[in-house]
Parts: sequence; C-alpha cells; structure tokens
Amino acid sequence: MTTLIRMTQAPSGVRLARVRTVAQDAMRGARWWTLLDLERTLRTDTEFWRDLWAPSLAIAGHKVGLKNARAKLDEAIDAGFHQTDLFEPELSAAFGADPDWAAVLERAKANVPAPPLRITSWPQPGAAAPLRLDRIEAHRELQLLTRLPRPGKGAWRTARDLLAWTSGLWRHANARINVGDAVDVLEQVANGARYSCVEYSIVLAQGLNALKIPARRVWLRRGDYHDGVGQGHAVAEAWIDDLDRWVLLDGQHGAYWADEDGRPLCLPELQARERPAKPVHVGARQAIQDPGLWSAYFAHASVTGAAWAPEGFVPLFQDGQVLPTERLLRDPADAYPRLSDLAIGVTAQDGEPAVRIRPEHPYAVGGVWNGDPITAPVKAPVERRFTRLLDRTPGDHKADLAALTPYGPLATRELRWTAA
Repeated sequence: MTTLIRMTQAPSGVRLARVRTVAQDAMRGARWWTLLDLERTLRTDTEFWRDLWAPSLAIAGHKVGLKNARAKLDEAIDAGFHQTDLFEPELSAAFGADPDWAAVLERAKANVPAPPLRITSWPQPGAAAPLRLDRIEAHRELQLLTRLPRPGKGAWRTARDLLAWTSGLWRHANARINVGDAVDVLEQVANGARYSCVEYSIVLAQGLNALKIPARRVWLRRGDYHDGVGQGHAVAEAWIDDLDRWVLLDGQHGAYWADEDGRPLCLPELQARERPAKPVHVGARQAIQDPGLWSAYFAHASVTGAAWAPEGFVPLFQDGQVLPTERLLRDPADAYPRLSDLAIGVTAQDGEPAVRIRPEHPYAVGGVWNGDPITAPVKAPVERRFTRLLDRTPGDHKADLAALTPYGPLATRELRWTAA
C-alpha cells in the first residue's frame, strides 16, 4: 500500500509509467490480484486500456474466480478491441465454454478498421544490370564544358548538335591517344592531332554526360572478329529524354540510324534487323557510303560496363588482345535500363505519409506530380524536390509521376492509393 501511495503522489506521467511496469510484471508472474488491484489507475491509461489492460483484467478475473469476469472483455470489444489472438490461448481457456463465444470472436473481428491509407498501385523499374556511364572525372568536367557547344532545346536537339560538332573536329586517322580523356583529346586536336573512331567515341560520350545526357561508349565488332583486320568500330549511345529511348550515335561519321519511319534506333534494334537501317547524317563530312558494309559491325557489341553474347562470348580480338568486360550478359535487354523508369519510397514529411520518387535517370533534378514540378523551399533538403504528401481525403486517388531532368519531365508512371 505504501508503494501505491507513493505512486499517487508522483507526477502523472511517471506514476503511469511505473504502474505499467508493475502491471506487466504481474501479468508475467501470474500475480492476478496485484493486477486487479491496479484497475483504477489502468483505466486512466487511455493508450492501452482497450487493447491491453481490459482483456488482461478479464483473464485475471477468471483466474481468481470473479463473477462476470468477461465483462471487461465485452467492454473492450464494445470500444473497438479486436486483437484476440494476442491473448490466446488464455482467452479461449477462460471463456471458450461460453455459449456465445463464437459470436464474441466475430464481434471482435468486425472491429478491425479499414486502413487509413493504402497504396494500391505503384511504378517499379524493370530488371537490368547496373548502369555504367562513360564520364570524365568530376574535377575535369568544367574544363570539358567550356569546350562544348551550348545545350539546345531538348535532349535530342542537344545530342544531335554535339554529334555534328564532334564529327567535324578532325579528319579520321588510325592514330590512337591510348590514354587520356575528352579534354586531352581536344587539346591534342587543337594542336593538329588526328585520331581514330575510339577518340570520337570518347569525346562524344563524355561530352554528352557533361551536358547531363546519359551516355556510354560502344564497341562494335564484325562476325569472326577474333581474326583479320578492321574488325571493330567504336561509337557511343545515349539515353534521349524526349525520345524515351536509347539511340546509337557514331561520332566519326556524324550519324545515327533510323527505321523506315525515321525513328532513331538503339543498338539491340539494329542487331535484330534483317536488312540494314538507314544512317542519318548530321555532320558535315565523313558520311557512310555503304550502309550494308557498316551494318556488319552490329554483329557483336559491348558497352561501358557490359557485353552480351547469346551464343557464347569470344574474349579475344583480331590481334589477340583480351576484350575485358565487367559484366557478361546473355540478353542485351539487361544492358538497357529504361531511364524514365522510377521507383517510389514511402517516408514521413511533417509527420504525414508521403511518397518519394526515386528516378532511374542519373541526372534527375526533381520530380513531377500530375504535370507540375514538385516544389520545395530554397533551403530544404534536395530530397524535398522528389517528395510529395499523399492526399488523405477519403476515396480513391491517382497521380502521374515523372522524373524531372535539365531537359524537362520524363515519361509518366501511375500511382494509386485509397484513403479511408
């Protein structure tokens, strides 16, 4: 009794915390009368009375033989209690013989409320190997940017402009720089050097990435490339935001390839064609004169970070050099993630549930929600530009999500949720 008197004299929060501890210990130790003596205080515990203390006191009352012990359980169920499974087998042992016990359990089960919020449909990126881009070292990027044409309106316009510019920098020669990056190549070209297709691919791929267009180098090889001469060709490829696709770009020839409808093509599409695609030239010189001859280079390929060979990979080139690859694939689709894809995460924003857009695009600068960029205070963390609170107005909701890049919004993906 002295302990309980001290509890009533203690501050409310401290007293309740101590009573909870005593009650839990009494439950674990089967000290039922101790638990029952705490009922008055436990009733003030609005957080746990319905879901913990009332069912526990019903069990305790049965254990000591109190009449109408189930009344506290009925009281809890009337108040919304439904977690009967947490108190089994004690509840059934105490009241399972009651003729209305099945109805009691059904009443409790009916108390389960609808979730206040349920996300019912969300975007998910397709499976693909990790993406590796061909980028210049970060501390060299500004030096490269000062040498490049200014970006145009849209990613495709910018990529074509850079393709034309790259192809006109020098006339092709078989010399190789062997080491170095795009800045080194451009500096040597300014001094009169001329290089091979490899150096065109370096300048083009690293230049595109500097302009925030995801790009990587591509090594093309003819059939039976392990012997002979002239068996390889180096180009680049880029993810073009406004086309929502990868496109192969030949820096040496200032060209890309298109289908019969004029749609720019990616490498796997070129490999799958039965007849050569048409090259489209944007540069001023070095045009492809024999498309059939050059299409033979699409027989085998590898890109920055991966190679694929459905019928087996030959790791040696014409002069016996090893063809290194970080990841060997069977399906070329695994090397081509759709960079407009996005995933979503769930987070708390100001204490409320929110969705965070997680773009696949490496140069995403924010998210778009139903056509409008997600705004955030100037000093807010960058994650805020990808995060949006979920509308909790009762009913069904839908939003079109997209990543935002320096060239505009990407293709949308749908999100659906229901609020109760």
